[in-house]
Amino acid sequence: MKKAWLATLLMATSSIALAAGNHDHHHMEGHGEMASAVGMPAPAAQANKTYQVTLNDKMQMNFKPALDIKQSDVVAFVVTNEGKIPHEFSIGSVDEQVKHREMMRAMPDMEHHDGTTLTLQPGQTAKMAWHFMGSQFVEFSCNIPGHFEAGMKRNTLLN
Repeated sequence: MKKAWLATLLMATSSIALAAGNHDHHHMEGHGEMASAVGMPAPAAQANKTYQVTLNDKMQMNFKPALDIKQSDVVAFVVTNEGKIPHEFSIGSVDEQVKHREMMRAMPDMEHHDGTTLTLQPGQTAKMAWHFMGSQFVEFSCNIPGHFEAGMKRNTLLN
């Protein structure tokens, strides 16, 4: 009887432990974790610089004023799709952008608004604020299939 009771108790505690799982890596989720090797989203009110970004069907990504971003800058981007087809504005490292393009090839109709990427329909304007830290080499790109390959990207080295 003792063995049966002990076995039942052991199974019950194991089930509870498995159901609880490991939560230690979630406690800080959304609280200062970097979304990318080049930084993370930030509140627009913290921005110390603002750039107007235009996307167009000539597969161009234009920044005004000219890019001059430093480590620790918090930048607000006001992004407008001046084209007649959808475009993306994505911030990340080269490796992250390569992975994003692979995902977009697998799911071309996917739309993003996740803090690192904006998907803009024709005529749409959207805003994103970004805190630059980490890797100094940053790639801005449109990862809709064919757009990056046609030249819709901009690389910059943080000062």
